[in-house]
Amino acid sequence: MNSIFFLILLYGLVPIVDLNHFLGGTITWRVLNESATGTPVAIVITQTYSWTYSWISCTNADIATNQLIPVGAYSILLTDKLDCISNCASGATGYVAPNIRPRCTDISIPVGITVGQRSDTVFLQAGDDFAVAYQYNAWRSLASAPSAAWSVSSHIKLTPRSDNGLFNNAPVATLMSPVNIPYNQPIAIYVPVVDADGDTTSCRWSTSLNGVDECGGVCPPGSLPPNTVIYPNCTIIITGQTVGDWFAITLMVEDFISPSSTTPLSSVPVQFLVNVIAPPACNIPPEVVGIPVEEACIPVTVGQTFNSQLIAINNCGSTVTIVDIATLSFTGMVKGNIIQLNRTTYYKALSWIPTTGQLGFQVMCAMAFDRYPSMNDS
Repeated sequence: MNSIFFLILLYGLVPIVDLNHFLGGTITWRVLNESATGTPVAIVITQTYSWTYSWISCTNADIATNQLIPVGAYSILLTDKLDCISNCASGATGYVAPNIRPRCTDISIPVGITVGQRSDTVFLQAGDDFAVAYQYNAWRSLASAPSAAWSVSSHIKLTPRSDNGLFNNAPVATLMSPVNIPYNQPIAIYVPVVDADGDTTSCRWSTSLNGVDECGGVCPPGSLPPNTVIYPNCTIIITGQTVGDWFAITLMVEDFISPSSTTPLSSVPVQFLVNVIAPPACNIPPEVVGIPVEEACIPVTVGQTFNSQLIAINNCGSTVTIVDIATLSFTGMVKGNIIQLNRTTYYKALSWIPTTGQLGFQVMCAMAFDRYPSMNDS
């Protein structure tokens, strides 16, 4: 992969809610040199995690200077590693576990979110086949459990592909957290996925089987509301039955060499929180439009500045304000402050100078959050 492709995903979201600690994350990986053969093989592992801003408080200066997230009370982040959890003795030759602690990439103070990402190069042997995970305790209090551990796990497999003899690249998938859903309404949540090799991709629930724990204490579907389903195209249908309930959604994205294959080339996790809220007085969420448009995938060039905007439209009248356009992005993407253009329109400027270390797909998500007169920042 000698090109950089920028994919932008836009969402509208209703009111701000209270958050607590870990909000979820994802882990993906790619081969550093797409034409690599033989051994050792250099791969780049990218970890992205979200946290509550009041607990992990990055600043815009931290983002601009690519600083590690401040650990606050979570000193365990100083030593946490992305450990091998399965087939480690024979299938993870050469693997040296990278740190968990990411670098600051995004913050939203009004919404209360901090996002961090890190990429590490590790050297493996051809044929390595193992699973890694970030495991700790605990999610915020959930409807399924007052205190549940998380396990964000990825399957790394370095067997040469049967179609071209090269090594595989895992899919890239991400979603902002938390996702607010109105009470007693079936809601579709779509998890966007891109694959550098153009492989067939499919989603499934995370499991804890055969010594590979992909979901900790929140394994679906038992940890989710009744009749919650996931489809292979990475669409989840969920209905919240009690206002105030929180759920941790844990799923895996897998890539296959052909539509008929049943053997995944890799597995990458996507984990995020869902919160059930009372239906707002205005049920039309803010509209987010970008330049480029939603789900556009555009090539960008290393070393050349990419400029864009995120625009949010308030559809609920003058008593409602958009307090932020929160983002989940990547290293080097600079976001300006939210600016109100007129009664209904708000925007944020974006600027990015891609680097050689970002070759491949870079995915950015954005959500607009609004506030009603009776609501506060909590």
